Amino acid sequence: MLMTDDQVLRVADLIDRPGASRRLDVLPAAPDDLQLPLAEVTGPLRLRGVVESVVDGLLVRATLTAQLRVSCARCLVALTERVEADVVELFTAAADPDADPEPGYTYADGVLDLDALLRDALVPAVPLRSLCSEECPGLCPQCGTNRNDAACDCSDTITDSRWAALEGLRLPD
Repeated sequence: MLMTDDQVLRVADLIDRPGASRRLDVLPAAPDDLQLPLAEVTGPLRLRGVVESVVDGLLVRATLTAQLRVSCARCLVALTERVEADVVELFTAAADPDADPEPGYTYADGVLDLDALLRDALVPAVPLRSLCSEECPGLCPQCGTNRNDAACDCSDTITDSRWAALEGLRLPD
């Protein structure tokens, strides 16, 4: 089993040896250019799985785990959430003239750079809507009070002045 904390994976022993494989347990840092507008990576990433040599290159099958800091969609309180993403990516030789590799999914000099794989797996794994609890009442839309902490005297009925002329309208039964 390979255990490392580097951004690159040394795979020279697997290149051009179809059928050869190796267990993978990597603790890389988040890529420098990773942009998560709804979250922040707070802990180390962990990539566990297998690197396998295949005819077309090197296949990485693994699970990426990360700790993220996100905000509750209702009350905006900071939360820590653990996310997981399954990864299956084929890396091809950078010098292979027959390959049409995805940018970032090539290897050269016996080394795989993990940045593209980590970024492409982590971005879609970020939850779009996190809640501190299912019962979270959220923020008051009028005064902004966090209703988890305190009650406010604001009315829950919000009227739209554009419909004010119709308030007195009574339809016959």
